[in-house]
Amino acid sequence: MTKFKLLFVVLCMVSLSCKKEDKSISTPVFNTEDLNSANSVLLESVMEDAFTPPVASRIYAYSHLAHYITLQSVDQDQLIEITSKLNGLDNFEVPEIKDIDARLSALLSFSAIGKKLIYSEQFFVDHTEALKDKAKARGISDDIIKNSEAYSQNITKQLSAWIDKDMYTETRTYPRFTSTKKPENWRETPPDYATGLEPHWDNIRTLVIDSANVYSAKPLPAYSTDKNSDFYKMVDQVYQESLRKTEETEKIAWFWDCNPIMTVHKGHMVTTIHKFTPPGHWLNIVNQITQKEQSNYYTATKAYTFTSTAMFDAIIAAWHVKYKTDLVRPITYIQEYIDPDWEPVLQTPPFPEYTSGHSATSASAAEVLTQVFGDNYAFTDHTQLRFGLEERSFKSFREAANQVNLSRFYGGIHYMQGVEEGGNQGAYIANLILKKLQP
Repeated sequence: MTKFKLLFVVLCMVSLSCKKEDKSISTPVFNTEDLNSANSVLLESVMEDAFTPPVASRIYAYSHLAHYITLQSVDQDQLIEITSKLNGLDNFEVPEIKDIDARLSALLSFSAIGKKLIYSEQFFVDHTEALKDKAKARGISDDIIKNSEAYSQNITKQLSAWIDKDMYTETRTYPRFTSTKKPENWRETPPDYATGLEPHWDNIRTLVIDSANVYSAKPLPAYSTDKNSDFYKMVDQVYQESLRKTEETEKIAWFWDCNPIMTVHKGHMVTTIHKFTPPGHWLNIVNQITQKEQSNYYTATKAYTFTSTAMFDAIIAAWHVKYKTDLVRPITYIQEYIDPDWEPVLQTPPFPEYTSGHSATSASAAEVLTQVFGDNYAFTDHTQLRFGLEERSFKSFREAANQVNLSRFYGGIHYMQGVEEGGNQGAYIANLILKKLQP
C-alpha cells in the first residue's frame, strides 16, 4: 500500500470515528427541565387531591422511583442499580432494550405511576400526551416513541404489582383510631377535632430501612401536672415561647406550616386551604436547586429519587413512634392546666405529638441533598411565594431542617424534645439509606 493510500484510509477512519462521536453526544430531546416539570405536575395533583403527608410521601416516592428505575435500566453507567436494595423488589426483570429513548420511557413511567396513585388522573393523562407530542415534534420517530412506551409499560407493570403489596390497601380497612381520653395521651384537637390520622402507617412496607423501629427515640419524661416536674416544664417551655413570640418567629412558623388541609372557621362556614405537604415542600426545593445549578439529568434524577425515598421511610418511622408513645399535644395540656384561653400560632395536626413528622421528613431530605449538592450549600427557597408568604434563605440544607424544628416549636404544636428527636430520627434514617444504596 502506498503512503498516499495509507493516509487516505487513516483519514477515512478518523472521519467515521468523529461522525460516530458526534452522533453519540447529540443533545437529548428531554432534559432536567422536563423532569422538573413532571415533578411539578405531581406536586400540583397531590395538592389538588388534598392527600395527607404520609400518603403524599408514598405517591412522591413511587413516582420518582419509577422514573429512576426505568432510566437506570438503560443508562446503567450513569446511575447505580437500586432495585435489588428495595424491599420486596428482588424479582425485578429488566426488559429487552430495543430502539427506545431512555428519558422518554422514564418520564412515561413517572407519569404512569403518578396517575395510578392519585385521584385527579387528568393531570397525568395530559402530561403523558404532552411528552409524546414533544418527542414527535423534536424528531423522535413513531417507532421509537412506540417502543419507549412499551418498555415503560413493561417496567410499570412490575412496579405496580410491587406497589400493590405494600399494605396500603389493607390499612384502609383497619379500625379508626380511638383516643384513650387519658390525660397523658393524645386527644382530638380544635378546631376540627378530627380522628387520629393514619394510625396504622407503620404497617406500610418500608422502601430501604429494615423496619419502622430502626431508630430508638429518647424516652419522654413521666407525665405529670406538678409544676416542678420535667413534663410540666417541657410543656411550659412551649407556652412561655408563645408569650415571647415575635414577627420573625411567626414568619418561621408559617413558612414551614405545610398543612395540606388547613381549615378556616368563620361562624358556620368552614373553608379549606390546600398547600404543599412537608415532603412536597422539599421536592419543590429540589426543583429550585436543579434549576439554579442547571443540574444534569442524572444528578436531578438522583436528588429527587433518593430524597423522596428517604422522606417516605422517615415518615413511616416517625408514625411508628407517634402511635406507640401516643403523647398529648401542647394545646390540650396548656388549655387544661396552664391557660384555658391559649391558642397556638399554627393549627395542630390530628395525630400524636412525638416525634415530629415534619422534623423527621426535613432532616432526612437535608441529609440526602447535602450528599448530592454539598455541605454549606446556600440557597433561597421561593416555595411559599404562591401562598402569600415571603422567600427565605439558608446557608445549608441542614440549617433549613433545623429551622423546621424551630417552626413547629414556635408554632405551638410540638415540644422541643419532639422536634429535636424527630430531626435526629430523620437524619439517622437518611444516612442508613444512603449507605445501603451505595454500590
